[in-house]
Amino acid sequence: MVEFLNIAITVLIFILSALPLYFAVKLLGGKSSLIKATLVTVISGILVSAIQAAFGLWGVLISFAALIWIYHEIFRLKWFKALLVWLIQGIILLLFSVIVGILFLSAAGISIVLNG
Repeated sequence: MVEFLNIAITVLIFILSALPLYFAVKLLGGKSSLIKATLVTVISGILVSAIQAAFGLWGVLISFAALIWIYHEIFRLKWFKALLVWLIQGIILLLFSVIVGILFLSAAGISIVLNG
């Protein structure tokens, strides 16, 4: 039962991590499904990690270009839209992280006061 729960949680984490990509692709009119976005997230994560491990500092640039190429090919986007997907994905991820952080702090009883 514990192994099944671990697998279920892992799959859920992969799906949640693919949501920003899925929404960004849909927003720009690309062809995507949640399953495709999840697979692209997993495969591109592995690929980017391998490239950066192999090429060091140059790996950042190479992996960025590879990621944009993956978005271009898999989601049938023009190059500029693939770049926009990357940017929008990052913005969605940032917003999601801020919201989760605020909810976590709120649940922990820590008050956030914003003074203008």
